Amino acid sequence: MNAPERFEMFLLPDGARKIEITKDPKMPNCLLFKIQREDHTIANILRYKLLKHPQVLFSAYRAPHPLEYYVELKVQTTSRTTPINVMLEAIQSLMLEYGNIRSAFDNELFRLEPTAADGSRRAARAPSTYGGFGSIDASVSEFGISSDISSTRGDRADDVDIDF
Repeated sequence: MNAPERFEMFLLPDGARKIEITKDPKMPNCLLFKIQREDHTIANILRYKLLKHPQVLFSAYRAPHPLEYYVELKVQTTSRTTPINVMLEAIQSLMLEYGNIRSAFDNELFRLEPTAADGSRRAARAPSTYGGFGSIDASVSEFGISSDISSTRGDRADDVDIDF
């Protein structure tokens, strides 16, 4: 099969840089950010955030090919600032925004957690220990999934069918 290995989609090879920045010779005060191992998700969020900035004249992205795991984000600003500065501001703003969403999510999970017979609650999850979606501490029975996952699907043990 000609398809590349799945890990190549997200693991940065040794010696490769996450972001390469080049100047666009055709547009004044414009940079092209080539972001490795990312896709439309982060590129579109950054583009949207950059376009809301008052000093940004142009912002667009493209993903050259589905089997090439990078996106190119072009940013042009006024002469009052640089594309690097507005990119840093956008990234910091997004980190703050999504950090607030994560805190609200953690607070709501803690509020919904059942109390034990003695009236105590389980310890709250610390936001600093969050390791991604898979780190949520939920038992299999909370989701109505059969405890014998391997018997529900014969082809792969990590596939799970959830009935709602």
